[in-house]
Amino acid sequence: MQQTRRWRTRGWLLAVPVLTGAAGGAAPLAADLVLLVAALVAAGLLWRAGGRRSGGLRGWRLLSLAVLLGLGTSLLDGLLTDPPPEGLFDATGQLVQLPAALLALVAVLTLLSPGRLRRGGARLATETALFFCASLVLAQVLVVGPAMRTQPLEGADRVVLEVACLVTASVLSAVLLLIAASPGPRRGAGALLLLAAATWATTHGLAIAGEDLHLAALGGAAPAGELVSLLLLCLAALRDPGAHDEAPPTRASARLNVVGQLLPHLVTVAAGVAYLGAPLLGADPSPAAAVALLSCLSLTAVHRAAAARDEHRVAARLRRSEAYFRSLVRSSSDAVLILDGDLRISWVAPAVEPAGGPGLRGRFLPEVVHPDDAVEVAAWLGEGPGGDVIGLRSFRLADRTGAWRVFEAGVTDLRGDADVAGLVLHCRDVTARLDRELELRSLAFVDPLTGLPNRAAQRLALAELLAGEDDGPTDAALLLVELHGLRAALENAGSEVAETTLTEVARRLRATVRGEDQVARIGTELFSVLAHGTGDELDRLAARCLAAIEAPIVTDAGIVDLSGAVGLVPLDPGLSEGQAVDRAELAVVAARAAGSGSVRRYRSELSAARDRREQLREDLVGARERGELALAWQPIVALDDQRVTGVEALLRWQHPLYGEVPPEEFLPVAERAGLVVDLQRWVLREATAAALTLPQGDVALKLAVNVSAAHLAAGTLVGDVTAALRDSGLPPERLVVEIAESSLEVGALADDVAALRLMGVRLALDDFGSGRSSLPALGRLPIDVIKLDRSLLSRVDRDPYSRAVCQAVVSLAETLGIDVVAEGVETTSQLAALRTLGCGYAQGFLLARPIGLAGLVQLLESDTGRLWPGVAGRVGAP
Repeated sequence: MQQTRRWRTRGWLLAVPVLTGAAGGAAPLAADLVLLVAALVAAGLLWRAGGRRSGGLRGWRLLSLAVLLGLGTSLLDGLLTDPPPEGLFDATGQLVQLPAALLALVAVLTLLSPGRLRRGGARLATETALFFCASLVLAQVLVVGPAMRTQPLEGADRVVLEVACLVTASVLSAVLLLIAASPGPRRGAGALLLLAAATWATTHGLAIAGEDLHLAALGGAAPAGELVSLLLLCLAALRDPGAHDEAPPTRASARLNVVGQLLPHLVTVAAGVAYLGAPLLGADPSPAAAVALLSCLSLTAVHRAAAARDEHRVAARLRRSEAYFRSLVRSSSDAVLILDGDLRISWVAPAVEPAGGPGLRGRFLPEVVHPDDAVEVAAWLGEGPGGDVIGLRSFRLADRTGAWRVFEAGVTDLRGDADVAGLVLHCRDVTARLDRELELRSLAFVDPLTGLPNRAAQRLALAELLAGEDDGPTDAALLLVELHGLRAALENAGSEVAETTLTEVARRLRATVRGEDQVARIGTELFSVLAHGTGDELDRLAARCLAAIEAPIVTDAGIVDLSGAVGLVPLDPGLSEGQAVDRAELAVVAARAAGSGSVRRYRSELSAARDRREQLREDLVGARERGELALAWQPIVALDDQRVTGVEALLRWQHPLYGEVPPEEFLPVAERAGLVVDLQRWVLREATAAALTLPQGDVALKLAVNVSAAHLAAGTLVGDVTAALRDSGLPPERLVVEIAESSLEVGALADDVAALRLMGVRLALDDFGSGRSSLPALGRLPIDVIKLDRSLLSRVDRDPYSRAVCQAVVSLAETLGIDVVAEGVETTSQLAALRTLGCGYAQGFLLARPIGLAGLVQLLESDTGRLWPGVAGRVGAP
């Protein structure tokens, strides 16, 4: 037998049809199963969503427990109790729903943030209370009233019904409070939750008042409403971003905020309409409905007062904030532009607003920037919301005077922000900075003293000229003009005169060359000319440049006389900028060596000589270890008895590629490379050791070793001589240290000479007469030997003046007790003249060339060391 039954709602957000009897029909049983599965799935989703959002037993997890609790209580009630007779109020069915509804109320409240509730203040509390009272009015009119008409409800049944209405209104009010007090991103989830609760409340109310309304479709609509409630609840949980999501507000969240504020008033209006329309439908509203409606009216007044107070506070705060930020923007040197979505200027900082004329507000930005910048600005800002509008861009805007100013702008894209809905350009006026950068760039290529291009500009122009040349002949050339005498002018007259002189030289050179030629100052005393010409035109130009330099220059301090040297290199096809400058420098070095007023063209021999010097410099390192260095010995002969009384140790280098390299070639290279001191230290050590192996006659053989000015300046000469004598055992009185005439200006010379003399070492003044006068040194230093330079002896046999000078030196040396050695004796007439003058000693190719140690031993052993032109024994083995 099948019993007719009503639809009974069991649990919060769950309706379970209760089967009485053995067979309730296939359709009700299917609805039961669908709702059961839907409730279990919803509970699982809510539990999982609660774990992702906050964790712990709160929020969505409590809602999951509420669904399960409603499911359990409904099943127990359906299994343990029978449905009431047709037309009677099911108090037990309503009572078993209350625990799940109360748990759901607590769950919704735990979703709220206490801080945001406090910030809502009295206005939020009033809106929530107003919605609660209006919901009670609707419940009294639409649910309690119809239920009371069908049957008298008294005692416990009436209490259960009223409590059910209160709990329903509380749940709806809590959800509304969640929407109003949540951040923008969470309001969407709150709206879905409110729809779920409203659907549940409607289904719940229809289940109670359905008999009186005589709705035939109620039995099928109630399960559908419960399913929709479960679906909306799951969607709300999945969309909830959490209570701490502080994403910027969007238009959708702003609309939901407005709806949340209007909803209490809309429900209040609906409650008033329902209350006033109830008598027309034959219903008599209960006193509780009247009390609730009066409360709504009172709360509306309170809400208006609270809203007015909040609006006043917000307005005052906005005025202060606007004044504060307007003051900041006005006092800032940066210009701020705010554009709407169409790139029209909606706000502009006073720093960029031009005085007079049309303002910038409301104008299209690409139309107010410089026409050359309009396309780029429009393309940069033309992306839609979410587009790649990033980076810095520069554009020009007219200032108050109408002049174009350059602004560098960064952009903040707020087109997705409902409050701004535009682009904010943070602009900085960089006009002054760009002017300074332009000035610095010009200074980088201009000599500030003369106004001519500098070395960087010259190299740039040279590179451009060479890059434009093809393989055909060229008429261009690079001239390097070196000034001589400017340093003396600086020392004698000061920097102002030197600067005036340089400025005048620059003017003269510029006036000398043609208009298309470039004159540059590339060094303190060096100018360059990029000139064009064919044949000997370039040589004539170089001569004119020298003439312009050598013309007297009148300054405040007097007349300045300069001279110069010019190096010239044709710019051949295929020549690089570096190669051209290198060749020009070689040419000017050759012109300098030729003397002031010289012009030298570049020749391939200059590069070959330079390459040879570079190769020698590289190969000189390690030459001693490779055994390429050796000593040669040149005898010194006493002119009275024609016997060898001493030898001079000379350094020789046998290069594996170039053969024997002359000392006058590799010693300057060694000095520039910083190797000369080490080489001379090695000569001292090797020569003193070899001197002990030489045959000795009646008089101990003297050993002469040259030292350079670099060795004296290094301050190690005394220590090196001491070490060599100690290691070799050579008596100090047999060693003669030869100091070149050019070394007399070394500061520590006197101390070193005194120390050597205390050791017993003899001192010789080498190259006497080759440079400036060395006569003062003869009285200041304890000189033992004077070695006359070959330049002084070259004409001693035929020039009375040279003979008189030599005679004076010999006489002075005899007076001071100093021996005289004549160097570079090459003819018998020179030798005869020296003997006539009374010179004591001589050395030179006439007597013997530098020979090896074995040849020296043979020479000393033959004829008891006698060496004279025509004597066979003077030719020794090498």
